[in-house]
Order: sequence, then structure tokens, then C-alpha cells
Amino acid sequence: MAFVKIWRTIQRQGARSALRKLLTLAPAYLGGIGRWRLGRCKCCERPTIFVAHRSGCSEFQVCLFCSANERYELLAAEIRERYGESLTRMDVLELDPRSPLRTVLTRARTYTRSFYAEGSPSPQQDGAVCADITALQFENESLDLIVSSDVLEHVPDLGAALRESARVLRPGGSHLFTVPPRTQTKMRAQIVGGQVQHLLPPERHLDPLSPDGILAFWDLGPDLGDALATKSLEIKIVRGPVGDAGRLVWIAQKVVPSAPHS
Repeated sequence: MAFVKIWRTIQRQGARSALRKLLTLAPAYLGGIGRWRLGRCKCCERPTIFVAHRSGCSEFQVCLFCSANERYELLAAEIRERYGESLTRMDVLELDPRSPLRTVLTRARTYTRSFYAEGSPSPQQDGAVCADITALQFENESLDLIVSSDVLEHVPDLGAALRESARVLRPGGSHLFTVPPRTQTKMRAQIVGGQVQHLLPPERHLDPLSPDGILAFWDLGPDLGDALATKSLEIKIVRGPVGDAGRLVWIAQKVVPSAPHS
């Protein structure tokens, strides 16, 4: 378990809860010690130890300091290479309240972290704002970059999420994202009359905001750009596949309008 997660657990839940969590997780990571490795984290840029889970899955090989795993490192590399120093002139929204990309994105002109909790009693938590990707509180064409990691597969109305990204992005702006790789894009569940209707066996993913995990509404595959095509966004893969899961980084870039003919 990364140092930063232990500290956050102590802050939010107390030392006793943090110790219980550490004792629960430690055996799994000690069991993967043969796959621990030294390296420099692409998120926090520190020399670090990447501790590995005994499952062997690269999703659970994390930086000891900032807890970045493979998908966050891929996003960090793409952001640094794609934007460089221009990031300091950009307005950025990240759909993650406690992301290890914070070290990278705080260089932006403005950087907003967000979380989503339906019926949240507070519009803010730890400096992050409550935001629904299908109904953002940002003005039209007010952002240069949106970043999300394994979020979009949990949005029932994914088309609305992409339309909203297009609305708040400036021309040429982008939504960089990861989603769990699948072979084909298809809906797993939908909301009908306020109730979840499952089209495929329910699949729940780990979620730091919910001990029960979070339901996946979508499988998203290489055909994503065609399956959810929009005139406003060009959707394509920009990095990967990498690792045992074939991790990818996607970009949904807002189309720059053509100059009118004279």
C-alpha cells in the first residue's frame, strides 16, 4: 500500500482504521515481492519502488509514494509529451479527486479536481468539486483539457458525457482518458424507469468512494470511435497497448471548425 494512501486513511478514518487496512492489504503485496521493481514514476517523477500484488496484474503494481499504476503512468507520459510547457497556459478538469496525476496537472493555469456522488450533501470535498460528466457546471468552451481514468465505462449515458465534453472544450481541446480494454464496444446495463436493467452479467469495479465497488455500464473496445461517433469529437487511440491488460490511452479531441470560404 502506498505511503500516500496510508496517510490519507489516517487523516480520514484514524490510525486504527489505517492499521487494519494495512494489515489486510500487506500480505497480498508481500506475496508479490518477487515482482517488485525499482524505477522512476512517470507521475510523481521520484525514484521509487513499484510494489506488486501477488495476483500479478499490472493494475496492482503501484508507486510506493504516489500510488500511480500503469494507466496513470501512461496518462502522465501522454500529457507531458503532448502538451509540455503549454500546459501552464491551459485550463484543466480531472474527473478524479485523489489522482496521482495531480503532480503533473497542478502546473496548468487552472486545475480543477472533481468527484461524483449522487445526492452528495457537499459540493466540495478536500478541494475537489462534485461534478456530473453528463451535466458539467462549466461554461461553453471554457476548458482546454479533461482527464479521466477508468470513469467513462461507469456512465450510463455515455453519449451525453461525450456531448458534454465537446460543449465545455475549446476548439482543439481534448478529453484524454483510459477505460478497461475490451474486444468490442457494447452496453452492459442501462437505466430504465429509474432502475438498472442488466443486459450482461453485472460487473463491478473497485472504487475508493464505495466499498461495494461501482457498476460498469459499458464495455469499450477498439471500435469506440465508430460506435460512439460524434461530429464534434474525433475519438482515437494515442498510446498503447501496454502491459498484460493491453492498456490504452484514448483522446476525444474537439474538432476545429473549418474557416468559411470567401
